[in-house]
Amino acid sequence: MDISSFIAQGEEKIQAMRQDSMDGEKKAFDIVLAATKQWEQQAAVTQKLNRALEYLHTPEVKHTANEWRKTDNWKNDEEISNRVYRMTGGIWEDTKYDRETKQSVPVAWYVTWDVYVNSPKEGYGEKIAGQNQKRYTDKAAAEKYLEGRKKAYSHLFTEISPQIPKQYEHHFTVYGALLPGYTVEGQEPVKQTIPPPMFRRAAFLCLKSRKNLLCWESCLRRRNGKRLRQNRRRQITAIGSTTSSAGGLDKPLRGLLCFRLKAV
Repeated sequence: MDISSFIAQGEEKIQAMRQDSMDGEKKAFDIVLAATKQWEQQAAVTQKLNRALEYLHTPEVKHTANEWRKTDNWKNDEEISNRVYRMTGGIWEDTKYDRETKQSVPVAWYVTWDVYVNSPKEGYGEKIAGQNQKRYTDKAAAEKYLEGRKKAYSHLFTEISPQIPKQYEHHFTVYGALLPGYTVEGQEPVKQTIPPPMFRRAAFLCLKSRKNLLCWESCLRRRNGKRLRQNRRRQITAIGSTTSSAGGLDKPLRGLLCFRLKAV
C-alpha cells in the first residue's frame, strides 16, 4: 500500500481527509446495514411463500377407503386404511421338508399386525400398536387371533376422514397449518379460505331462446310477478367484456357465472 501521496499533504490536512473518509465509511456501512435488513425481511417473505407452496404441494394420502385389500408384503399381506389410520396384518406359514413324504409340511404360523397413523407427509406415520411374528402351532388359533385384532381396531375404520387425536396432529400439519379436509378432536373444523377467482364480466346467451340474460337480477325482474321456484340447468354461453373479481359481485350473479341458473 503506497502512502507517499498522503505524507506530503501534512498532518492537518490528513486529519481532515481522515475524518471525511470515516464519515463516508459510516454512510457506506449504513447503506449496507439497511440493505441487509431489507434482504432479511424479503428473505422471510420468500420463506413463507416456500412453506405455503410446500403445504399446497402435499399430496393426498393413499388409502383403501376402509376396505381390506391384499398387498405384496409377505408378512402383512392385507391392509385397510383411511385418511388418518392404516392397519396391516397377515399370517406367514413356516414349513419343514419331510424326507419321508418328500413334501413341505407346515409346522408353525406367525401372525404380524400393525396399526399406524396414515400421514400424507413423507417420513411420518407413527406406529400406534402391533405384534411381530406371534407364533402359533395351530392355524385356526392364528387366524382367530388376527381376526380379533382386526375387530379390536375396527372402530378406527368407520369414516374416510375421522377426527385426529391431539397427540397425532403434527402428522397432518405443514408448518403448523392443518392440511385441508382434516379435523382435530376437540377443535372446530378449519374453514378453508380460497381467494375469489378472476373472470370476465359478461352477458349470457340462452341457447334455447337466443336471448341475452344480462344478469340474474334482470332476469328476475322480468318475471317478478310469478314468484315461482324452479331448479333447472340451462345451456349458457359467455360473451363479454371487462375483468372482475367474484368477491365484488352478489351471490346470485356468482351462481350464474358458475353456469347454474336458479329462479325463485
